[in-house]
Amino acid sequence: MTIVSIDFSILYPGICICRDFKDFKWLAGINTTIRKKDQLRFEEIESKYPAIKFFYTESRRKKESEYYLTERIKLKNYYELISKISKELKGEITDPSSTIIAIEGISFGSSGNSLVDIAQATGMLKLMLVDEVLDGDSDRIFIFSPSELKNAIGCKGNAGKLEIFEKFKEDPVIDSSRSSDLHKLVSTEDWVIEKEKVISPIIDMVDSYLGIVKIHQLLKSS
Repeated sequence: MTIVSIDFSILYPGICICRDFKDFKWLAGINTTIRKKDQLRFEEIESKYPAIKFFYTESRRKKESEYYLTERIKLKNYYELISKISKELKGEITDPSSTIIAIEGISFGSSGNSLVDIAQATGMLKLMLVDEVLDGDSDRIFIFSPSELKNAIGCKGNAGKLEIFEKFKEDPVIDSSRSSDLHKLVSTEDWVIEKEKVISPIIDMVDSYLGIVKIHQLLKSS
């Protein structure tokens, strides 16, 4: 069985692909302009940790003088991002009938245009996942609230990013994940934390793991 868990955001979507709770691979999307030193670090990560892969968009969102132009630019950017996620997942999944997908529901901590934008892009993502990855079988997609996912790894529903990161390092719940490349990365590379903040998309890949833990718990209790 293949479990895909997605921590979706417009700038840094993180994806964990787990097979039988034994083998783990991570994908991270970068949909923004990044620092040169981060680009070099990500290239080094891919070289040292082959089960981690980054993919990049070419388009960038920007505000134009006319509303319709701004919205068109955002739509094109979201379409490119979702298309790249689709391509990456299709390259990893060979049997949709033995695949399930977990995705974090929208956090209503966002407000205004940010909430509208993430809702729009998430809707596009869900449609793509059902149509292109799961062959139309919507029963194979699980949408969990942010607090459910944090609880799954043993944290409070309002836990911060750094707390989730430290819990993943110390006790990732699924013992086999300790030998995964992401766990090795966060346990070895000190630079992933800057000013008490875990940099993206490292934290986004960690967050994507929570859906795997939640599915693991559901299967154990069934």
